[in-house]
Amino acid sequence: MIEICQDNPNSLQSRELLNALAMSLTKIAGNSAKECFEEDEFLSEKAVFIVAKRNGVAIACGGFRYLQPGVCEMKRIYSRQAGVGKLIVQALEARALALGYQQIKLATRKANTQAIRFYTKQGYQVISPFGPYTEHPHYLSLAKPCQSLAIAHKKSAA
Repeated sequence: MIEICQDNPNSLQSRELLNALAMSLTKIAGNSAKECFEEDEFLSEKAVFIVAKRNGVAIACGGFRYLQPGVCEMKRIYSRQAGVGKLIVQALEARALALGYQQIKLATRKANTQAIRFYTKQGYQVISPFGPYTEHPHYLSLAKPCQSLAIAHKKSAA
């Protein structure tokens, strides 16, 4: 059974997952993108960082941070096991909805075609670059309105 729980991005298990993600991103795009991730941003009351554990061992992680009123940015989605990334995204979407966010945005490298396919399959649509990504043409920005999150979560609960 997989347990999803809130965690500190600085915990040992979270750091192991984030370091594995950094290595994976370096292989895909030549850079870990650590400069785009500040752990402290995920410790506020408007932010969430979660891990998925199987038998007490962290196998996936992700989080979102406050971006602007009504909007959060999802970041650092990583899974060591097929299918668990989707559970992380769904859990983050539910938490964003519960915190009153109206939209979730994210950015990923254009070179990371696997991530782009994953996010579009989850209902995220390409948008104009936002925030720091307006200065980086190698990123693709995506978003999903929380109205569609509410509909999707009602269907999965039924």
